[in-house]
Amino acid sequence: MALRLAPPDSAFLARATPFVRLLHEAADALGARLDMECDYAFIGRLTAPDGRRMQVFGKSIGLNTDAAAHLAADKDYAARWLAAEGLPTPPGQLDFSPAWRARMALKNATTAERLPGPDAAAEFARRQGYPVIVKPNTGSEGRDIRLCEDPKALSYAISEGFGTDDVLRVEPRLPGRDYRLLVLDGTVRLAYERNPFSVTGDGESSIATLIADALTRFRSQHRGAKVSADDPRLLRRLAADGLSPATILPAGRRQPLLDNANLSTGGELVDLTGHLPPAAESLATRAATSLGLALAGIDILAPDLAAGPEGATILEVNSAPGLDYFATSSPEAWLRARSLVTEMLRLRLGIALA
Repeated sequence: MALRLAPPDSAFLARATPFVRLLHEAADALGARLDMECDYAFIGRLTAPDGRRMQVFGKSIGLNTDAAAHLAADKDYAARWLAAEGLPTPPGQLDFSPAWRARMALKNATTAERLPGPDAAAEFARRQGYPVIVKPNTGSEGRDIRLCEDPKALSYAISEGFGTDDVLRVEPRLPGRDYRLLVLDGTVRLAYERNPFSVTGDGESSIATLIADALTRFRSQHRGAKVSADDPRLLRRLAADGLSPATILPAGRRQPLLDNANLSTGGELVDLTGHLPPAAESLATRAATSLGLALAGIDILAPDLAAGPEGATILEVNSAPGLDYFATSSPEAWLRARSLVTEMLRLRLGIALA
């Protein structure tokens, strides 16, 4: 079927993601043109006022180089790269699946023999102490992050993880609050704290009902959370707290459901833009600069980043940070996100400030 690109009309925008709507508004503000693929709006084309054309692919408009984006996407390489620059990152241990090692053996048997497997992950966890986190070495949006309290849970998480990913990273579970700082062209433009997906009891509804209601609210805000009511991570968290989906929480009791605070898995945010000290923002800008990223979402764990960067750790770096969840959190957030996307397009299209 032939690919068709067209300017988004009102019906198209009504069903489009918040990011596509932001792109459309930003392009209009700059006198540029946005054409999107008509079926899924995943790819598109930007045309500058002078006729130059650039591509849109998902959340990327091409501000970052391929090398910088790939480096940031590899969580282990990115963490070790930043650590070599003197920035705080979590230690970790890679774990390659048997299938990956078998494929590598066909190309380079010597390299395949050196790739660490589950034994290395278990030894790392033993040295670091439990609990530990198991997560895909690539990927975003809090996908498939697993908390392991003991060796049995670690073995299960690795086996489960290899069902979808060939390379996993094991890290210590670090204490602290979760923050996202969005850097553009060497400046922190957005900052917010993220809290894990939670529900609050009303004294009448079961946890299962509260979860279903929360997921319905997310969808109504164009916030299709990357989590479902029967997600095993939710069930494990409830069981660890002595609860079940049938439990009725007392009115006002807040119950966390996940251990990660990604907005795409139902997390909630507190906007801190303009309220962080320069030393805290410097962590994010140094990380983005070191990795060669013009645009980056820097995820930081810290006791209280609003007070300063003491005890902070850079968890991950995203070269194409999403704005959907932030933008739809409030009317003020939408305006901030639109201003940011407008500046992103201005830089990408080379349009001088008026």
